[in-house]
Amino acid sequence: MIFDFIVVGAGSAGCIVASRLSESGRHSVLLIEAGGEDKSFWFKIPVGYAKSYYNPKVNWMYRTEPEPNLGGRRIYAPRG
Repeated sequence: MIFDFIVVGAGSAGCIVASRLSESGRHSVLLIEAGGEDKSFWFKIPVGYAKSYYNPKVNWMYRTEPEPNLGGRRIYAPRG
């Protein structure tokens, strides 16, 4: 299959870009997002976010570079 545009990342900006590109019907757009289906019960309720906060199956467990103003500590920055 051939696409006119490929948008990588289905966050809020990526979804808007893909929507705008495809709304005329003249262009085909492929929207790519990392990860699989969220079948867990915890993703369906607001408190579920806390349950996934330190789960490496759904969180890439990123940390910042060492911060000089924080004594060289690296700060946890959850993504995924």
